[in-house]
Amino acid sequence: MKKLNKVLSGTLALAMSASMMFSSVTSAASLANWDTIRTDFTKVMLAPGADESQLNFAWYSTENAKPTVQIVKANEDFDSAGMFSGTSSVAYNSSETGTQYYSNKVTATGLEADTAYKYRYKTGDGEWSETYSYNTQSADDGFGFIAVGDVQIGVGNGGSEDDTERWQNTLNLATEKMPDASFIMSMGDQVDGNKEEDQYAGFLYPEQLRNLPVSTIAGNHDCDVPNLMWHFNNPNMTNYGETNAGGDYYYSYGDLLVIALNSNAVLKSSKSDNAIAVEHRKCIEEAIASNPYAKWRVITFHQDIYGYPDHYSDPEVTECREQLYPIIDDYDIDVVLTGHGHNYTRSYQMENNSPVKADGVDYDSSNVTVQNPDGTVYFELSTAASKNYENNKAGYDSHIAKSFAVNLVQSYSLVKVTDDSFTIETYRTDTNEMYDSYTINKDDRTKLDQSIKKAESLIESGDYSGEKVDNLKSALEQAKAAQAEIAENGELTQAYDAANLLDEAIFDLKPVLYGDVNGDGDVRINDVVLLRKYLAGYDVKLSKRQLEAATIVNDDKPSIEDATQIQKYLAEIVTSLDK
Repeated sequence: MKKLNKVLSGTLALAMSASMMFSSVTSAASLANWDTIRTDFTKVMLAPGADESQLNFAWYSTENAKPTVQIVKANEDFDSAGMFSGTSSVAYNSSETGTQYYSNKVTATGLEADTAYKYRYKTGDGEWSETYSYNTQSADDGFGFIAVGDVQIGVGNGGSEDDTERWQNTLNLATEKMPDASFIMSMGDQVDGNKEEDQYAGFLYPEQLRNLPVSTIAGNHDCDVPNLMWHFNNPNMTNYGETNAGGDYYYSYGDLLVIALNSNAVLKSSKSDNAIAVEHRKCIEEAIASNPYAKWRVITFHQDIYGYPDHYSDPEVTECREQLYPIIDDYDIDVVLTGHGHNYTRSYQMENNSPVKADGVDYDSSNVTVQNPDGTVYFELSTAASKNYENNKAGYDSHIAKSFAVNLVQSYSLVKVTDDSFTIETYRTDTNEMYDSYTINKDDRTKLDQSIKKAESLIESGDYSGEKVDNLKSALEQAKAAQAEIAENGELTQAYDAANLLDEAIFDLKPVLYGDVNGDGDVRINDVVLLRKYLAGYDVKLSKRQLEAATIVNDDKPSIEDATQIQKYLAEIVTSLDK
């Protein structure tokens, strides 16, 4: 990947209506036709595909017909267009009009980098929509995306109409600053009322959203019902951390891996906190396996676990923090992006729930650069449209390096990714001036170096003994040998492979939950069933850690006695399965 390409494509800007562009950063578009806008929640929405060669579409229709998208290079006719079909499902039913709407989802594949396209889709009446434009960028040359906090249409001063104006204004400012953005990332709470379709109409309204994919996550205000899922078509959607608004998902864009977690599951799921944490871990592992050599790893979820004092001690935020920071520490995540608090906050680099401060770095500066940092930096992004809080309350803030809160002033962030740097610039919408810039510079071998440092620290602590720590020492020796070899010929893939092997040995030190044969973080009758199938010779594969969790009575391998012991534990005949 080369440095970020400064040449502006211009095509996106040309595709936007001139009436949507502002000459003043403080003005907002007139929504004289709000009564029409608020009833139009059928607009097509783009979302990132599994990688930069794909593009996802979603829209409402009033017919349950096979959804179809045509996409073709901008200078070609639709006669030669690729035709992509998808799925349709029953969605929103309007109690006001009695209209049944259907959610249509399509994925286009095979898109080329740095290319201007045009597309159209079948509307609810079976006719083709108007034609829209879409530009791919070149991930190899460096790229950027726009990140926004809680748009939350419907909660701000003036209600949905004024929030829609502010949302439009924020997007105008952001796309003027970054007209070649690859996509938008929204940190949850797209709307205030989770099934209020007029609020979704406000979120979907800006014309930029016909040209820019939007990666959305579920916030606490839009996680109770499936409307969010109906309107958006996020890639690689899993059942992990699932609520009615969907589960965890992930995608790649060049050397960037994005992992979106549904942090609302902590309060909305019937599963235990431990089981939910295991599910989030599984999604992260699945995502990393899909792109193991991604230079940059970003996790996004809604709750601001290292944000403003207002929410820091809330039960849901506390539980999210306790669940997630150990997992994030385990997988060398560079950046976490959150929302929820409606104020901008940048943490210090965080590890083991504590700030990690490098010597000589002024973290309170408005322009910070760190080199190969330890830990993960957390951002709470302010609202892009609705209410915010001018927070002057005392509270826990030892994790906060920088914050921004001015009443009724929104903000947006521009993220710039190159081969060796990751920069987040945050702008206030009243002056359109940059408030904060944070850059991470990272060498190819950083992950391996950090894994070696972590392994050495665990060994030196003296907290571990036995076969597992011996295995860790052996893995550490191999990693150091690889480190020396990589110093000679420097291959990123070699560094990541060596680091991953060492990370497996580090993870193996963690306590095993005996009886948890299926690895979901709980001991239940399902574990007994799975173990009995395995012992009976069914086509069941258990990982090394699952086998260890199943081996309770004896030390060599699982047996029928172990299945019986788990049943006794569930019947409260025995009080523990620990050895």
